[in-house]
Amino acid sequence: MLTWADSMIANYRYPTDPNIYTKPFLLSKIAQHLPNFAKFQQETGLADFYGEITYYQDLPDKNLAQILQETTGFVMFMHGWDGTHRTWEDLPMRLVQQNPRLVCLNLDVNGFGQSSFSKDPPSVKHCNLPAAMGAVEKWLNLLGLWPTPYRQRKPFYLFVGHSMGGGMTFYKNEPDWRNDVYGCYAMSPGIFCNDPKRRLVYKLVGYGTLIPFGTLIKNFLARRVIWFAMREASKKDQQEHEQVFYATSFGTLANTIIAIGGSPRPPRKDWSPFKIALGNRDVLVSTRQTLSFVEELGFLPNQIRVTMGDHYFFSYDDTSPITHLYNRQVVLDDLDAFCQQLSAKCQQD
Repeated sequence: MLTWADSMIANYRYPTDPNIYTKPFLLSKIAQHLPNFAKFQQETGLADFYGEITYYQDLPDKNLAQILQETTGFVMFMHGWDGTHRTWEDLPMRLVQQNPRLVCLNLDVNGFGQSSFSKDPPSVKHCNLPAAMGAVEKWLNLLGLWPTPYRQRKPFYLFVGHSMGGGMTFYKNEPDWRNDVYGCYAMSPGIFCNDPKRRLVYKLVGYGTLIPFGTLIKNFLARRVIWFAMREASKKDQQEHEQVFYATSFGTLANTIIAIGGSPRPPRKDWSPFKIALGNRDVLVSTRQTLSFVEELGFLPNQIRVTMGDHYFFSYDDTSPITHLYNRQVVLDDLDAFCQQLSAKCQQD
């Protein structure tokens, strides 16, 4: 059933733990095993979709298809606007190291990195937050990773999102997942339903990127975004975002940020599968406004964490505040505990 997995070969083996592997892949490279690939492209507006699979392999004769079928759960990492899978640094590897029966799927989403749109500029209906979240769910379905009727015991699914990716989780399909065990961990979520000031700013920045002579604005914004939002992030993460900014088309940069600023109120009723984490010095996502919004939605205190740091409070190197080092471990522990909770729930069902 997972014939596409058998066609992949190992790409990277972590020197810190030789039993952990990461395999990168583009959908277009395994399209011959995916009869609905063209339908996926049509429905999502994406030309391709990139992901990396990180997993633990202790037996040399066990192939990836077996590992995917036997895993207790899948953890999807979804980056923010102007980011890629590299935003997460080594968090997927660390999480698998703590829980070897997990499989982490680290994605390029919503037109960034190697998951490019078919058209430029992309349609707003394809690049808004509900569509971006829907594309990830369609991707899981296309690969045969969800739903999984052929398994005796279903895996759990944990969606981890930062900024735009965190905002995406708020639009996760509720009815189609009622028979599955899942959770969402939203970090600095880009959700501005009750923040008119930031909604306006995001739209203005997006439209400004599209105007004639937009290159001047784009080049100016590239430096400003890095300085304004990522002053405390690792240098590697800052450089990655700057490179992505220059490499991404005007249309994708503009329409995705316009869509983030114009996101509708989430239709979800049950918020119990959610947890959020915020930085107290975040200038892109207002901590106060976000807390007010999730309280209005019905979040409970045990679903919320506020830590010391900026928008990238989990990104750390020796130029970052020491709090970011602790935050990274706190996030890792949160994710590990969340996985244990979801795994226990799977056993009960």
